[in-house]
Amino acid sequence: MKISRVQLSACLLFLFFCFLIYKLADIQLISTENYGPNNVNLLEESVDQRSSEIILSSGRGIILDRNKEPLSYGEVKDIVLFPFVSSIELPEDIEKILYTIDVQWKSKLVKEKEPVYLSQLTGKKVSTELYDKISNATIPGLVAIKRSQENDPTIAAHLIGLVRNNPDEYFERYQDSIHSNKDVKPIGISGLQKAFDSLLISQQEQRLMYHVDALGNPLLGLELRYLGSGDHFYPAKIRTTIDATIQTMIENVLNSHQMEKGGVVLLDVSTNEVVAMASRPNMRQDHPYINHAMKNQMLTAHFPGSLFKTVVAAAAIENNRESLDKIYDCNRNVYGDGSSSRQLGELNFKESFVESCNYTFASIAKVLLEDNSNILQDYTNKLGLSGPVGWTGNLYHQENFKQFPEEELGRVWGDEYDPFVDRAIAQTAIGQKEVKVTPLAVANMVSTIVNNGVKREISVVDEILYNNGTIMKEFSSKQSIENSIEPETAIKLKALFTEVVNDGTGKMLNDLSIAGKSGTAETGRENSHHYWFAGFFPVENPKYSMVVVDLDQTSEIGKTYPIYHEIADNLMDQ
Repeated sequence: MKISRVQLSACLLFLFFCFLIYKLADIQLISTENYGPNNVNLLEESVDQRSSEIILSSGRGIILDRNKEPLSYGEVKDIVLFPFVSSIELPEDIEKILYTIDVQWKSKLVKEKEPVYLSQLTGKKVSTELYDKISNATIPGLVAIKRSQENDPTIAAHLIGLVRNNPDEYFERYQDSIHSNKDVKPIGISGLQKAFDSLLISQQEQRLMYHVDALGNPLLGLELRYLGSGDHFYPAKIRTTIDATIQTMIENVLNSHQMEKGGVVLLDVSTNEVVAMASRPNMRQDHPYINHAMKNQMLTAHFPGSLFKTVVAAAAIENNRESLDKIYDCNRNVYGDGSSSRQLGELNFKESFVESCNYTFASIAKVLLEDNSNILQDYTNKLGLSGPVGWTGNLYHQENFKQFPEEELGRVWGDEYDPFVDRAIAQTAIGQKEVKVTPLAVANMVSTIVNNGVKREISVVDEILYNNGTIMKEFSSKQSIENSIEPETAIKLKALFTEVVNDGTGKMLNDLSIAGKSGTAETGRENSHHYWFAGFFPVENPKYSMVVVDLDQTSEIGKTYPIYHEIADNLMDQ
């Protein structure tokens, strides 16, 4: 049978319409989530074509101070402005406030192609007045929101740490939970951000989603949607023991005295919690690894100088009472074979500690080591000086979790032969040779003495909180009464510390109720010294132990005393 052209055309037209119907069915009903050879998700793509979004938060957990105020970043009030707002008429009172903030805000906004935060557009914070006015008004293109402002910490930066993109490290830490490169999130690379990263890491971004027309303008009849904020449990919040007000004061004091390298550790002696910790030099946050500036000097071991005489003194008080009654020729140098640069005359044990006579403590150390070659190491441990002194324990699946993972260990001897070599003993007795301790450990030694020999681990994190504020984990204070100095020894050391300030090397602080011990250490580099002062205050009812150290200082006089004085004075005024 012969088919006419008309019939053929009708047949082809019918087949074409059948194909169109099939394709429509395939797109809309059959292959909506895996269309074509590339398995395109048509539902997602259709939403993407009709919607846009602005990020409110990365979703990373927050580090808080002891009063639950954010230290790393926090919630701020802001206004989202859509570009078309520059061409519409706003209520007079709102427009007046906007022009007060920035007279050029409209000319800046007209250049934007996407919604923008008012704070980013103008470089200024949004006032509560403006936030409330826009919240209570219904103005197309202006949305009052609360968002997380994520910045590097401005205080306690070394302690809190930094968050950065590091895909290689991310994959190494979280390879078991990774499915694709899209999963890569910023991670903590130092400090508490690194230590608690697995609890702080972002679970899901918080976003404000809105629909747009073909020209990109918002379809404001459709409701704005908040996405990614439904988890009440994660990410967690880390509540530290840091007092942000005191921390800020200490940072300002260090800045005003232009300390280049060193810092401050402040402990609450009743709990052994870190109230403040500041390290210098400041980090270059654009290049945090440069010149090791990210290193927390308060967790780094340094030569302590005469501070170490406290260890020798404690050992002598408990093991060699005869040495306490002798008179020492403090015109002699540390080795006893020449003259000292400081001609102090003949002094007894107490006077030698107060005036920091090197010859006395080198002589005592030699006698002590004749009976027990481990005695200086033993008393370094008894005083809580050797480390680690930071909180260590099990945290869920993590064994030996450390609140201060960057804390270095202290040491007394360089090798097994030093305790039997006279010149090595003399240098060790005055905190030189191979002796190194961290400022954190020195602060712990002072707290141990104040607490009559009772040692505690130092903590800087008090609680881990769920995202809704309920407690996930509390860090209990662990104390040790074993392997410690006797209470009577601690009382005698406190009296010696008091005399150092009243009439000795620390008398520059004697107008305040402070007790402590100074230390000056040679670094091995020409004209370079570490200057220390470690003590407690007020003397009558101690509240704080504090260490100030000025490192690698080339001046003959360090900045330790004026910094210690100003901080202590500020704290005792509270």
